[in-house]
Amino acid sequence: MSTPTLSSDTFARGPQFAPSYHRPWFRYVVTPDGGDGGDGGDGGDKGGDGDEGKTFTQEDVNKLVSKARADERRKATERFGDYDEVKGKATTLEQRVSELETTLTTTAANALRAEIAAEYGISTKKGENGEPSDAEVILTGADQAAMTAQAKLFAGAAADRKKHGNVAPKEGGTKTTSTKTSPKDDAKREWLRDLTGNDA
Repeated sequence: MSTPTLSSDTFARGPQFAPSYHRPWFRYVVTPDGGDGGDGGDGGDKGGDGDEGKTFTQEDVNKLVSKARADERRKATERFGDYDEVKGKATTLEQRVSELETTLTTTAANALRAEIAAEYGISTKKGENGEPSDAEVILTGADQAAMTAQAKLFAGAAADRKKHGNVAPKEGGTKTTSTKTSPKDDAKREWLRDLTGNDA
């Protein structure tokens, strides 16, 4: 197998890149002197050996461009045609995951509330008409530490109530007043009796 020979002329010109106006559907022909194929020569016989490039009119270029764009649109439609369906499914899945996370958080909080209520003797029984239980009303903290602190406060108040009874010490009692009245009080009572007409 023969190796290609590289001349100094090849390196002097540098690498051959497509020009900035390059269109992939054009066929570029490089002549032996390194220049572009040009316009096909001096107008001689065009049915020669086929080394000459074909020239395109603007109409031909427009047809080629529109055909290439139509092919790209068709390929994109085939490839991404179900985008809306997939997006709808993704939205549904995101909503479902959000619902499950909320359910998990609620379930974990209820389990923690029940555990702390059992530890501190707080009732978890709901009312007859569906009223919330003592644990639901009292243990409203966001985490275990807050719920435990609330349970300790409630348990301490309940123990204090059991120890001292459910009595307000100063309610229901009568004050003992002295039977002695001052002359000033007697004058006020006399004036009040005259004003109201009561002899009491």
